[in-house]
Parts: sequence; structure tokens; C-alpha cells
Amino acid sequence: MPEELANYDVVVIGGGPGGSMSGTLLADYGKRVLILEAEKFPRYHIGESLLSGTAELMQRIGVLDRIENDGYIKKHGVEWVWGENREPWTVYFKDALAMPYDYGYQVERGEFDKLLLDNARTHGAEVREEHRVTDFTIGEDGDSTVTFQGPDGVSTTVRTRWIVDSSGQGGLVTKRLHEQSWDPYLKNLAVWSYWTGAERPPGLDSGNTFLPTFDEGWWWFIPLREDRTSIGMVVDSKVVHENRGAGMEAYYLDCLSRTPELAKRLEGAQRVDKIHVARDWSYSYDRFSGDGYIAVGDAACFIDPLFSTGVHLAMLSGFLAAVTVNTILDQTGVTAADALRFYETAYRKEFARLRAQVYFLYGGHGSTKDSYFWHARSQFDVPDIAPEKAFISLIAGAFQHRSWYSRYLKRLDVPSELRDTIEQIFDGKSTGIGVDPHQAVVPATGLNYVDDLAIDGSYLRPARSLVTPSGVTVPVTTGLEQLLALAEQGRSSVELVDELATGGTDRDAAQSLVHEVVSYGLLQPAE
Repeated sequence: MPEELANYDVVVIGGGPGGSMSGTLLADYGKRVLILEAEKFPRYHIGESLLSGTAELMQRIGVLDRIENDGYIKKHGVEWVWGENREPWTVYFKDALAMPYDYGYQVERGEFDKLLLDNARTHGAEVREEHRVTDFTIGEDGDSTVTFQGPDGVSTTVRTRWIVDSSGQGGLVTKRLHEQSWDPYLKNLAVWSYWTGAERPPGLDSGNTFLPTFDEGWWWFIPLREDRTSIGMVVDSKVVHENRGAGMEAYYLDCLSRTPELAKRLEGAQRVDKIHVARDWSYSYDRFSGDGYIAVGDAACFIDPLFSTGVHLAMLSGFLAAVTVNTILDQTGVTAADALRFYETAYRKEFARLRAQVYFLYGGHGSTKDSYFWHARSQFDVPDIAPEKAFISLIAGAFQHRSWYSRYLKRLDVPSELRDTIEQIFDGKSTGIGVDPHQAVVPATGLNYVDDLAIDGSYLRPARSLVTPSGVTVPVTTGLEQLLALAEQGRSSVELVDELATGGTDRDAAQSLVHEVVSYGLLQPAE
């Protein structure tokens, strides 16, 4: 290979939220990173509603304060007109499990994505806009190459140890190397425009997303800055053919008139943009990664936009990919195969969880909101979580409690948010869901220890986990082992906290640990 080729540790293809996230973190980890973006930012992009769980990811790369100070609309919850009757119902992010922020944001993606990409530059990544990747090779031992063309038409090839495919639905690497499977049930179409003067609810609800259904599909109502509102519908893709004569604008307006809850908000409002139409077919590739490359965001999979998960999944996968790639490049003792298996398992689990809930809501126009809550509970990995809390946690992007995310290998500490999870805030006592804090508890039967990986700072580390009969996976820490040993004798939750505190553990940390373990079902009432 010619010596004149520039060398990078990582080349990121695509500068959207997933590419910016992974590129920023890898630069923070000391890697030489090149981000290649085909367009010039800011550029228009749909997908304007962010989950509250995304705020923690933005905090990781140092942009949350900018978002807070730039006047973006805050979204405290989601209002639904969905189910067997037309009575609206609202869920709030503050009620989600282990959620450090009780609101998300409604953003104009052009400016938001530019902020993320500029932040990657600030963190040390080399960013080239208007540079389109035209080819790549996957070699061995850091001999991969990426070829790209700049605005002057000149082609350049660089050498890289690893490629991050963040090329969006184009899936540059995954499309060449892997098989794409389209979801047979989620072949939909998005049709949208922008309005001014739309009526918004008063107070904290003014920034909430509004999701009403109509006969053929569902609407989104997303409040943006400067009195602009994004209003779009998701319908079966066959409507393009059925309405080819009258046109999509006529169809859009007709559907508005047949959704009275939305039409009322638009009395006196004015449409200020053209009608946009885009295919929203859900899909997944058979592999998200391989030796020398990893795909994030839409380059790996795409889920129906019902829960507004696009940016969240892109940034979450960007975070996971950065830790995975950093582990492999620095040869920390975790094999590349195991690290990539960790990445694929974590990302696919998140994708499958959301897809299952989308299926259920699409099939449940005749159901009640309670049935949606109970179905969400079946998708969650916390036993006995309140159904409504499971639903809002799912759509809020709650992920901190999950075992692959927080593995406190060297510390007993658990996130402070866990102190007020599930049902109540600790008030000096420690209890789980539906468990008397003074009733004796013992380790659950059927617990199984497995070898696992854990995120420990910027690396994946070997770890052990406990798997319950219900499939919940909990990381094994020194504190957990100590707690289970104490519980063998049949102590109450309060007594366990006292024992841990007497042994030198901070009382708040002891309460949180006991609460977490009981909530996950590792401790059960003694007979």
C-alpha cells in the first residue's frame, strides 16, 4: 500500500447524530478520527422530536448546556388520541424509570445536527463536509481504506484501522456487505408540512408531542421555535398509488379534516411549506458489524418513527460503538469478536423492544391505553414495574438501569436516580415493588451466573452477571455479592441496609442497592 496515504485510527462515514456521537467520543479517547459528510451543514432533515433519554447522551459529549441555552422547545410528555375512544391521554417523562431528565427537546434538525458536528471538531475530530465516500476496502490489521471525493471533484484515499458506517439509510458499508430485511408490517409513508399559528396547550404541555390517529394511520404534531409546528402523518405506502390523481396535498388536507382533534388546533393556522413525502419502511441488516467496521443508527436498522427514536438510537448506538471500537483498537484483552457480539446484542435488543411496542399500538386501535401500558411492561426488563411506568420509560428512552449500560465493577455506587424508581422515593427505608421492607427476603431460586462484558469508562471489561429465571440480567459487583450473602440468612430489606451500612457502605448507596436488587427480582420474600 502506498506510503503517502494518510493514516487514521477511525474513519466515520456520515456526520449525522450517530457519526458525530461516535466520532466525538473516539476523539476524546485519544484516537485520530476523520468524519466524512457528503453534505454541507446545516441541511434539512426530518426527525425533530428528541426523547428525554437523549439528554444524558448529549451531556456525555458536552452539548446539553448549548441545547438548554439555545431556546429549543422542551417536551415534557406525549399526548395521545389512540385506542377505543377519542379521549386524549398524556404520559410524562418525569414518571419514567431511572430518568435523570424529565423532558426532551423539539429541535430543528439542520441546526441541531450542525451543533453536534461542530462539537466533534471541537473535541479533536477532523471533519470534512461536502466529501462523499465513493469506495472502501476492509483489510486486516488496520489496512482498510476509504476513498472519497471533495467538492473540487478530486478523489482521495486514506488508510484507517476501523470504519464506522453512519451513512444513514444509504448504509454504504452494510448495504454492500450484508443482507437488508424489510419489515413486512411496517412499510409506511410519511407525509408532512409546517404550519404557523397552530394552537398549543397551555403551560408545560405546550411543547408536548401530540399523536392522534385517524382511519388510515396516525399524525404527529411537533411544536418548534418561532411558532412553527411540524405536522405530518404516517400511512400505508399504498396511498401514493390510490391518490395519484388528486395528489398528496389533497390527501393530506383531506386526512386533516377527518381528524377533528387536530383540525381544531389548526383553526386560523397557516401552512407555510410544501408537502414533503418520504418512505418510512422499517428494516434491519443481518449484521451490524464485522472485522474492521461497525454500523450505527440507520446504517444498521430503522424503526417506524412512532416513538421518535431515530436520533436517540443513532446517538445511543454511536456511544456503544465508540466504546466497542476503542476496546478493540487498544487490545485491552477483550477479543474483537466478543466486543462486536456485545454491540450487536445490545443494539438489537433495543430495536426489538421498540418494534414490538410499535406493532402492538398499530394493531390496537380498538384497545385501551391500559392495554398499551401492560404490553410495554412485557417488553421491559424490570419485574413488577408499574405498567404505565414501563410504557413511558420505553418511549422516553430510559436505558441507564440496563445491565449493559451501568456496570459498577469497582464501586458499590448506583445511579442516584434509582433511589426514586418504580413507585416511591426512599424515605429512610428500603423496599422493592410490593415488598414489605420489614419482611424477610432471601435470594431468588434459579439465579444463573454468566460471563459477560461491561462498559467501564471508555472500554468494555470482562464481567459476570446474574440472570434471573425471567431473563433479567444484573451485573455482579462486590456489593451485590455481599448483599446476597447477607440475605442467605433471611433478613428484611431494612436489616440488609443496616448490615451494609454497619460494614462501611454509605447508607444511601446501601438503600439504592437493596432497592435495585429487590426490584430486579434477585431477592424474594422468604416463605
